[in-house]
Amino acid sequence: MSDFSINDYNDSGAYQIMRGINKADKTFWTEEQKDTSIMDLADKKAQNTENKSGITVALEDFAKTTTGFHGSNSSNITPDDTDLTFFEKIGQFFGKENNNMFKDKEGQELVTKNGKIYQNDIFNSALTKYDGIQYAKDGDDVYESALNFAKADIGAIEKAYQMADIECDKNGKLQLHELHSYMDYDGDAKEALEQMNLTGSKKDITAQEYASYLIAADGMIQTEDGPKFDPNAVDGLISKENSEATKEFKNGDLQEIAKQIYDENY
Repeated sequence: MSDFSINDYNDSGAYQIMRGINKADKTFWTEEQKDTSIMDLADKKAQNTENKSGITVALEDFAKTTTGFHGSNSSNITPDDTDLTFFEKIGQFFGKENNNMFKDKEGQELVTKNGKIYQNDIFNSALTKYDGIQYAKDGDDVYESALNFAKADIGAIEKAYQMADIECDKNGKLQLHELHSYMDYDGDAKEALEQMNLTGSKKDITAQEYASYLIAADGMIQTEDGPKFDPNAVDGLISKENSEATKEFKNGDLQEIAKQIYDENY
């Protein structure tokens, strides 16, 4: 491992802050509500997209499509959002393929059926289908896929916050004010950001840092002696077990693992 300085905090900041890790350990749907329709459609698009999984393209297209909160407390997509713009209609007329899963015929029907689609619906659909967050398909490069997921997740978070505060700084990094917009953190989020930094900046988390922690979480396994990191366990899916093991792992030790991943791959 590197000589990177670490702090031994028992409350995992990476678990608290990063949806790609903590959502694998949560679900907001009842058994009757479980549905894979969103992820089925997303996987269909992702199968021809290198190093992007279904949830990655779904979050990307969500950020492109959503226009507001539509009377809710969270950003969402309504049928009106899926209507093609004037320029999209022109492109369609000249044979240009629509590259937004929510704006093709199947996507429009899906949104109409649901009425509204929230970011949590995307995560819940992924959990229902994969029992976790699949950020890399079979055959994909896990490091590139992790980075693409991190960018997509940050982009969706930033888009929602930007709609709530038009003066916010949309810079492709997770910042403190953005964390408070989507997470219920029971500790000091500012302190968590400081503990987790890999680049020297203690004010935000870059997509590369996010991806490094995502891969570190992917390799987390439970042993008789407690959670440990096994690089051979990295498979592109953050399972409930990975998520729970990451939650128990000390921040400082996890930071050191993520730092090595960051230095070697980003």
